[in-house]
Amino acid sequence: MKAVYIFMASLWLVIMPHHVSASKLDAVTKAQLQTTMITFLEEAADEAGAFGVIDRDTGFRVSVFPGAIHPRIIPYGTDYFLCIEMFDAAGKKYEADFLVRNGTDGWMVVDVMMNQRDLLRKAIANSGS
Repeated sequence: MKAVYIFMASLWLVIMPHHVSASKLDAVTKAQLQTTMITFLEEAADEAGAFGVIDRDTGFRVSVFPGAIHPRIIPYGTDYFLCIEMFDAAGKKYEADFLVRNGTDGWMVVDVMMNQRDLLRKAIANSGS
């Protein structure tokens, strides 16, 4: 399944425009960011490929699946947010925002926000990016 995600990410890098306003990212960095998010989702997924999250409205754990892999890349200081849509089995949409940072061993996901776009907008506004 990881190979499918990586293929989809590679295809996305070739055909889709990116949202990067504060800096221009080269194709290698875009691919590294995309692969980091996909690998994180793959490693955190259960046997069915679902990613477990806590629904912010109900407090219940739900399983969500990535929709089309077409994240936006948003600079946040020296980090980046990668934003995608995910869906539960009933089709409810979850807006997923992954904060990715370059660490000593390469890029890594350091925070995940689900359905918290107001918080994301505040963070970006306060970052100076």
